[in-house]
Amino acid sequence: MKFFIATAFVLNALISAAQPHVKNTDPALISMSKDGSMQLTPAGASYFAKLSLDCTTKPYPHFYYETLTKPEDLKPPDKMWPSFYGCYDWHSGVHNHWALVKLLKTYPDIPEAKAIRAKLEQSFDAKNILVETEYLRSHEENAFEFPYGTSWLLKVADELAKWDDPVAKKWLKNLKPLSDYIAGYYVTTWPGIDKATYSGDHYASSLGLCFALDYAITMKNDALKDVIITTAKNYYLDVTHFPLAKEPFGYDFMSAGLLITDLMRRVLTQEEYTAWLHSFSPELFTVSGVQKVFNVEKKDVHTGYASHWDGFHLNRIWCINGMLESLPANALSPEVKAAWKAAQKEMWDYAQASIGKGNYDVDHWLSSFSVYALTGSK
Repeated sequence: MKFFIATAFVLNALISAAQPHVKNTDPALISMSKDGSMQLTPAGASYFAKLSLDCTTKPYPHFYYETLTKPEDLKPPDKMWPSFYGCYDWHSGVHNHWALVKLLKTYPDIPEAKAIRAKLEQSFDAKNILVETEYLRSHEENAFEFPYGTSWLLKVADELAKWDDPVAKKWLKNLKPLSDYIAGYYVTTWPGIDKATYSGDHYASSLGLCFALDYAITMKNDALKDVIITTAKNYYLDVTHFPLAKEPFGYDFMSAGLLITDLMRRVLTQEEYTAWLHSFSPELFTVSGVQKVFNVEKKDVHTGYASHWDGFHLNRIWCINGMLESLPANALSPEVKAAWKAAQKEMWDYAQASIGKGNYDVDHWLSSFSVYALTGSK
């Protein structure tokens, strides 16, 4: 099978001039609890909602991979994908829709709520979703957006299913042909992939399996759940001493290792997970190890490929949040837990220096990553 992801990061056509590093984190975006945890404030929700709304309604610039077989195959993005045409590429369009759903669901009174509802109503229109579904079906041999973009789509459906709102129920029903198609594709495809991809890029097996498992559990799709759990254990159960301190690998924009921890906390019991994590990365349980593994190397440039480093840290924040939620209360000493949370704050401050400065190569994906970093595991 040919695996191709329409990567969002072939950015020569849209990379703006490199900007100097300026620490510009607005404290109003987040609040800090006494234990050092970060929460998104209503002002922060509004800030990121604006960025994601702007992105999801913008069809150009756009990058995609398309095999042309006849003249009518060449269409503009909003005709090719009437729901997820924005944000430079299909997968970024999808995870920005997840961010809009999450923000509207969690912060229903923000000023952008009406605009978000209008955008989601258009995107989740039943006819538009059928066009999206047919595109994936007709591009199955190219494995369009598998596993990254398609798994984000399952995360959108998962979020809608957990929202007790009449409009959300309608949107979920309209989305069902697409999510059902992807779920069925996963049931037949994952068992045929013998080896995991140890990366923090679009090919990351761990992220794809993670979001698919959330969806399977929520939707009570036992066939998909069994496939994902079996695959995850086959891939990662016996992995030990993962080199977290050497990340990122290449141009990774997520943490290859922490994505695995985020998956396995869903697969194993709490007792099993604690023992597995000690073996997977013993450094996480000492202050010196945490300082080494979670070091934030400051860079002066935040645009283009350099913005991957910002996304990498936002992904680490959400994976750390997941571990903190899944580990028993006594698994980490107070000193180690404090070191984890201090590292998260440093990661957040560093990443926010690149967002909202008018650089589309940054904002088209890091807005949604910021929202997921603070709210995704909740």
